[in-house]
Amino acid sequence: MKFKYKMNNIISAVVVLMVSVLSYSCDDDSSLSPVVDVMVSEDTDLNINSGLPNDLIIAEGNDLQNVKTVTFKALSAPEESIVDVVFNPVLNSNLAIMFKVPFDETKGSEFGTQLVTITNKDGAVITHDFTIIQPEPTIGVFSPERPKANETVSISGEWFQNVVSVSFAGSQVEFTMVSSTEISMVVPDGTVLGADVTIVTAAGEVSAFLDVDIGYNVYLVADFDGGGLRPSNNWVAYGDAGSLDYITGGPTGTFAEFKWLGDTSNGYNGCQSDAAETMVVESNPETVRFLIDVNCNGAIGTVAEFLLVDRDGGNWAFRHTFTEDGWQTVETPVSAFGASYDPDNQSSGDVDPTQINQVKVTIAEWGANPSTVQFDNIRFHGYY
Repeated sequence: MKFKYKMNNIISAVVVLMVSVLSYSCDDDSSLSPVVDVMVSEDTDLNINSGLPNDLIIAEGNDLQNVKTVTFKALSAPEESIVDVVFNPVLNSNLAIMFKVPFDETKGSEFGTQLVTITNKDGAVITHDFTIIQPEPTIGVFSPERPKANETVSISGEWFQNVVSVSFAGSQVEFTMVSSTEISMVVPDGTVLGADVTIVTAAGEVSAFLDVDIGYNVYLVADFDGGGLRPSNNWVAYGDAGSLDYITGGPTGTFAEFKWLGDTSNGYNGCQSDAAETMVVESNPETVRFLIDVNCNGAIGTVAEFLLVDRDGGNWAFRHTFTEDGWQTVETPVSAFGASYDPDNQSSGDVDPTQINQVKVTIAEWGANPSTVQFDNIRFHGYY
């Protein structure tokens, strides 16, 4: 039904235009009584006497030839806030006028009910009510692109009128309206991850991801949910290892569980990712940090050793003894790793972070028997 009505509008406007050209010379301008019956927006949806900015409008009526001016003025705006409509008289006829909905804030445009005034060349004036609908907001870019916590960020976009709220990571924040195309906000104190910025207006809402400069790059090795440089499907166990399983339901999804059940045949055990491309760009072993979330699952006394392997085959070790149960994050600079599998060997220099291409998790065979290490979210923080 809507499509048929819209097509009829377009066809009738075109036909009437052709007829009016043929009959123009027969019109008596002094007897014209111009009138507008309805204004129809030829948008994706059929809107009667309403439309969005820049929608094409067909004003239907009688005696509409020789129109000189069309103006819009919001009913709530001052008298001087009149916005002229640019239209092509060639596209008009005695039965229809075609133009686009104007919106110019510098001239006083506002959303809501408008008084549309149409004047022909003989001074005849007709008026009609029309409602300009506010479009949903859009977000363009952030400036700076990666702000720090406590830093002001500018959000550019469109249709920021009648803003209800601005949120970051799901929590509302204070904001400043710079204009209808710019809003500023302060990145909340303590922010350590990027998140969506959501702007809600009277017309709808829009969200866009804001990356936050946290002072370092995050290099995710594995999260065992399919993410990272070494995902779960390429980890293997070796030596006196017990089981290596992947378990769902951890604090952040799937985690790995590695066990040593007391076998000492080889005198060593472990599980490891494959050795592919290097992981870290930053080269300072004092500022590049290794992090891993771990839990001993009740096996207090388990001694885990984490190994970083470089491209020359060097194995650098860091030891963590579990003295309590529950998930915890082990974090240390890579300079704390000892050379040649020995956490205490600090005399042989430091591993070059840019050469690290493999991570291993092992269990010391002189700790709790049996031992368990659950681990997740292996990553490096490369400070710059």
